[in-house]
Amino acid sequence: MSKKKQEQAKKAYEFFVKHERPEETVGDPLKFYIQKEVIEYSQSKALMRIQEGITKRALRIIEIPAPALALDIGMGCGFASTFLRLNHYRTVGIDINQLFLTYYQISELNPVLADMRQFAFRPAYFDFIISISAVQWILAEKNSNLRKKYIQQFIEMCSFVLKPYGKVIIQFYPRSDDVMKEFGGIISDMNLFTGNFIIDNAETPKKRRIFLYLEKKE
Repeated sequence: MSKKKQEQAKKAYEFFVKHERPEETVGDPLKFYIQKEVIEYSQSKALMRIQEGITKRALRIIEIPAPALALDIGMGCGFASTFLRLNHYRTVGIDINQLFLTYYQISELNPVLADMRQFAFRPAYFDFIISISAVQWILAEKNSNLRKKYIQQFIEMCSFVLKPYGKVIIQFYPRSDDVMKEFGGIISDMNLFTGNFIIDNAETPKKRRIFLYLEKKE
């Protein structure tokens, strides 16, 4: 690819979100997702449709057939896990917020109250990990040392609970290219996974979807 085309391709993926998001203004998801927010989120048909579409796309990327065992990190009220189960995947979901986990009767999704930075399952247990609209809460940590620590903890735990060559698919909302570069750089330095970012509709902010696809090394 010529230098000019490389620059054009680079610019196509440059972005910066101007408005502030809850993870940046509040910081702690438990302080933002209080009962009122949980009810609004859980009853939103629009969010349900959006997460179903994102989950469909995530499954196309990782190409792991049912009945594989999935860990849904940051499962919320279970939109993604429910879609997985309806498509014959086995699921376990974790979330830090008890209000989400008890809003619906989702015992068949195996919900577990846990922090994505520190969760415990048997080693080499899951076939793949999926996370929809959750990881940006880690990436929004303002203290750079803590942010790096949280990312490392998250990636280490993902590697620990995945089978050899297991896969991770993360859809998230980074603020900018710099956030993506930092996230990808920390993961690369840890040398536990191979992978890449996948950006759908890169030039259309309202339709843009950013995924991180990872495959565990042996």
